[in-house]
Amino acid sequence: MNFVQVAIPSPLRQTFTYKNQFSSDLIGKRVLVEFGRRKLVGVVISQSEEFNEKYKLKQIIEVLDDIPLFDKQLLKQIVSISDYYMHPIGIVFESFIPSFLRKAKPQTVLEKYINKTEFDEISNNLHNLTKDQTKALNSIKAKASGEILLSGITSSGKTEVYKHFIKDLINKGKSALVLVPEIFLTPQIFNSFQKTFGNKVLLNHSGLTAIQRIKVWLASKNKGPKIIIGTRSSIFLPIKNLGAIIFDEEHDQSYKQQDGFRYDAREISRMLYCAKARIVYASATPSLNNINRANNNEIEHCILDKRISDAPIPKISIHQTTQHKTTGGISNELLKKIAENEKAGHQTLILLNRRGYAPIFMCNSCGWIAKGNCCDATLVLHQNVQRLKCHRCESVWGIPKTCPDCGSNDFTYRGLGTQQVEELLRQELPDANIVRIDRDAVSGKTRREESSTNIKDTKSKIFIGTQLLAKGHDFRNVSLVIVLNMDFGLFGADIHMQEQTAQLIIQVAGRAGRSGIENNVYLQTRVSDHPLFNLIQTGSYHKIAKELLVERKKLDLAPYINLMYLKAEDANPSRLRKFLVDSKKELSQEDLEIYGPFDSPVTKIGFKHRMFCIIQSSKKQKMLEVLSKFTKNTEKSKKEISNWVIDIDPINAV
Repeated sequence: MNFVQVAIPSPLRQTFTYKNQFSSDLIGKRVLVEFGRRKLVGVVISQSEEFNEKYKLKQIIEVLDDIPLFDKQLLKQIVSISDYYMHPIGIVFESFIPSFLRKAKPQTVLEKYINKTEFDEISNNLHNLTKDQTKALNSIKAKASGEILLSGITSSGKTEVYKHFIKDLINKGKSALVLVPEIFLTPQIFNSFQKTFGNKVLLNHSGLTAIQRIKVWLASKNKGPKIIIGTRSSIFLPIKNLGAIIFDEEHDQSYKQQDGFRYDAREISRMLYCAKARIVYASATPSLNNINRANNNEIEHCILDKRISDAPIPKISIHQTTQHKTTGGISNELLKKIAENEKAGHQTLILLNRRGYAPIFMCNSCGWIAKGNCCDATLVLHQNVQRLKCHRCESVWGIPKTCPDCGSNDFTYRGLGTQQVEELLRQELPDANIVRIDRDAVSGKTRREESSTNIKDTKSKIFIGTQLLAKGHDFRNVSLVIVLNMDFGLFGADIHMQEQTAQLIIQVAGRAGRSGIENNVYLQTRVSDHPLFNLIQTGSYHKIAKELLVERKKLDLAPYINLMYLKAEDANPSRLRKFLVDSKKELSQEDLEIYGPFDSPVTKIGFKHRMFCIIQSSKKQKMLEVLSKFTKNTEKSKKEISNWVIDIDPINAV
């Protein structure tokens, strides 16, 4: 009998020792163990012949795998990932295991889910590349591993470049993983790849059933060449013979998990595959971090600076609302342009990054504003279902019949949401085909596919939506883009806000004129003299990024300094503040700058108050060592606080 260390999905940052009464080597296998009063599935990560502690140990109940799920190299890599993110090792391991296998199911049941279908031949329907595209393709193909940034203006043919690259890999017997930021994007990319590569293309995202995902997981382990289109969590698939990972819209925030295990899929790809696969970051608006890495020759860089087919670059104009009359929050002059564009048979795209009908529901008599007791956020009016919703915790509230403060029934609303814009345009243009695309409108597989079909259709229509509209869609007949209410993205303490606002505007502007038609973009704003708008008007993301990087360098901000947040939440705000003040004292030392504690941008979510401290240092390794020591000490002392986390490489303070 020997002893094994088991990683168990629990919030404790440690492994647990069990007796192994089985004769076989269990490293890398799933086992069923008793943990407290529960039976849990864990992974054996090491074993030994001796155990010196005096605890009474429990035995393993059952070994679930005949063949290890994890080889020894991958085990080490997962332990390194757990150490880097300072996250409980059992929960990190769980990310690599499909939900089907997180239950006590023996490996033998998987046999019936293995797909034994023969793969289709590759169709020869790829477009011929331009000279610039060929140059970019050759740069990517020049090396079998390492990172490269593929930046290029919108409609410059980046997707076609990496399709050719993937075809080359498939012909060599290798596989590719194409990551996209949103489930909503998967149907169009999946269908596009399937036309060329047939049933070699697999789809993976959280909207699939457990059975569908285990089939993809099993197929990924097959040695044959394949292409997997997936969202962020697909980075954990055990893909055999992986030749490349493509990050489509690499700048997108969705590649960073915002709760629980706060990993960044781009960092995970580097830790797992940088030495054995080509990692391609593709975007028209790359992250400042990757632009800076390219400038420092840490990663390679190839650029596409011309639109294919000589399609004109969108003309971006600033539309000052204080100088024009408005109807329902939209300038009358812009409403006229929408009507003219619709009459001309073209498509219009209206971006408003706020779903619902109105963000504020209030009493006209006393000024009471509807807020939930769960979060420090106003409840959003959803007129179509006659409900108030919290967009932080997704709780739903009925609309009150009388004001809880003064008893009046004189209610009104303030602000603009996508549903309200849709209603206004249906009144102004009753014959127009109007399509709303936001999370409320595209939830579910059927709705996603309907929206994807609408986007492909070139008939005259008006699209209204949130940032989902700006992400990688190929609108063929959009000649007018209107951006509403982006002023909030210009102000605030979060250093990432202006970068993300500029990326969103340039991306949505790039949806216009893709088929060569004349196109215009209007930014409706109250602060037309803001310096960022002057840069955005040039339409050059390169100029915007250069200016933002100059500003950050002057202020010694990320990416010129390493940034991490200590985030915490608790129902008791005094206890929360004390924890962060004490933590700040413990962390304070030479080479580390610590600021705070500050209130989070949303100070309460799910009945818990939120605060954070900013931690900066030019020495990342020392920073990680200090924070690792802090994490272990804090875990041992069992701080009386609901939750705290070290957010490595954060993208916001929420």
